Amino acid sequence: MRQLVGCCLLLMSGALSAQWLPEWLSAQATLARAQVPACPREQAEGLSLVLDQGQLQGRLARLSLDLTCSRSGASGAEGESDALSLLLTLPPIDFRVEELTLYLPRGVATGAAELRHRQQHLDILWQTASGDVRLALLPEQQGWRWQGELPGGVLAPEFGHSLTLSGGWQPGQELTLSAGGALPAPLSGHWQLRLAAIEGDAGWQLQPGSRLQIPRLGWQALELGTLELAPVGIQHLDGPWQARLSWQQGRWGEQALPEAGLIVETSDEDERRGSLTLELGPALRLRGNWHYDQGLALRVPEQSLPFAGLWQWLSGWLALPVGVEPAAGNLVLSLAAPDLLDETRPVTLGLALREGQLSYRDMQAEQVAARLGLQWRRGALQTVGSNGLTVALLDIGVPITDLSGAVQLRRGVPWLSGLTARALGGQLALSPMALTAAPSGEMHFSDISLEQILGYTAVSGLTGNGRLHGRLPFSFERGFSVTGGRAHSENGWISYQAGEDLLASGASNLTLGLTLGLLSDLRYDRLEAEISMAPDGEAVIESRLQGQAPVMGRMHPVNFNYHHEENLLQLLASLRFARDLSERLPVRLQGENQ
Repeated sequence: MRQLVGCCLLLMSGALSAQWLPEWLSAQATLARAQVPACPREQAEGLSLVLDQGQLQGRLARLSLDLTCSRSGASGAEGESDALSLLLTLPPIDFRVEELTLYLPRGVATGAAELRHRQQHLDILWQTASGDVRLALLPEQQGWRWQGELPGGVLAPEFGHSLTLSGGWQPGQELTLSAGGALPAPLSGHWQLRLAAIEGDAGWQLQPGSRLQIPRLGWQALELGTLELAPVGIQHLDGPWQARLSWQQGRWGEQALPEAGLIVETSDEDERRGSLTLELGPALRLRGNWHYDQGLALRVPEQSLPFAGLWQWLSGWLALPVGVEPAAGNLVLSLAAPDLLDETRPVTLGLALREGQLSYRDMQAEQVAARLGLQWRRGALQTVGSNGLTVALLDIGVPITDLSGAVQLRRGVPWLSGLTARALGGQLALSPMALTAAPSGEMHFSDISLEQILGYTAVSGLTGNGRLHGRLPFSFERGFSVTGGRAHSENGWISYQAGEDLLASGASNLTLGLTLGLLSDLRYDRLEAEISMAPDGEAVIESRLQGQAPVMGRMHPVNFNYHHEENLLQLLASLRFARDLSERLPVRLQGENQ
């Protein structure tokens, strides 16, 4: 180092007086190698200073600068107590450097460069394969402050835009770095990085105040706002690290997304792969793995989440069907993405509901199972594989069993189609229906047993036989309602055998007696009914029967019209109560007898 200082002083004295020397005078000084003892990696090789035609030019074959080397305050020769002391020692002239090597807290950068001295700072023009790096260094006490611009490709091939950076460092204190730029494609938005690192006994440590902030991030149909990535505590740069990614606002297309947090960790063996944990709520966490190598791969293996807890979390930001509550079940979820940064590579999501149980008011759906496979590619979401829904029992007061249907996406909206079920000795079939917050559709029924329906009315003496067919258009907005329902039946019969008290009243009431006589053996050729029900359960049924009935002891053609109003939801609830009571009471009585 002292040889370098002496050589520089010699030529500098010549340079200062060069303006009084003839232009034909030339001189040259060389130095094979100079090194800073306190920082062995900081050295200069092949230095030459040439005075030619009154111009002083500098050249370095190799110059190595070490940003990771700390020095004690006043030890060493002149200049050796300062960070990057070789730069301070070089004379204030421009230098061409064939190979400039910069040792960073993590990594090494190398390339040809030019050093240009200015009055208060030093400009470095660094030539790399990704473009030119421009950096201004300003001495400050025993360290440096810097600011400049560099091609994004210096950091990673995906960064196609230039990045700005600034920062500073003093020996024994935090090294600070601020940088910003545009996000790499296919992401959109801008990022701002603030890093603070300090060298300790175990090497360089990233401080908790470090932050990567993105005001708005866009990717295909996804948009996240106020995105922030921060280290979890103090992180060693030479080992595995852990950081937390959070956002406050988000949208997927037109759908709002909730706030959430993502813990990202690197593995002990490879810093380009690791694990992640998505925190949806106190008891809702998804764990997966990531790998960055010519793209960002993500895999979430199959794992189970409580269906009730997930439904409650979804209800905080999604419009779910009013009154529907899950009581049991688990949702199994999996995800695979070969490369999230390549929109041509698919992202596959698997969802499966197992042993689900749902309730609406006091109606129950038991043993609910569903499967939905989704694939996202080129900005479009579609279903893949075999997808469906099954329900073993839907108990509305009248048992509906063996429900089974298919699920698929149409223009991004899930649809239920081909749903069939069994009830009251007949079959039910649902027309294709969009699964929205307020679904609507049409239920078709066939071969429904009139005998079983009359049996549920629990009216003594009322019997009948026939098969009902029809449709029930319904909607689920502010509750379940039916509008314009129709039913019909052919060639059946209805019989009502009144009790003694009602027969006695009919003996003195001609209209009542005639009606009771008709209903005692009403054989219809055609039965038609119009059905409607409000969301609160109030139903109106208009019935018309054409057939034959006994009048004065003989069968005569009749047209019988009947208007009926009743709260069907209350009726169904009473049927469920009566059934439950009949099931529980014998058990209780048996227990008391024992």
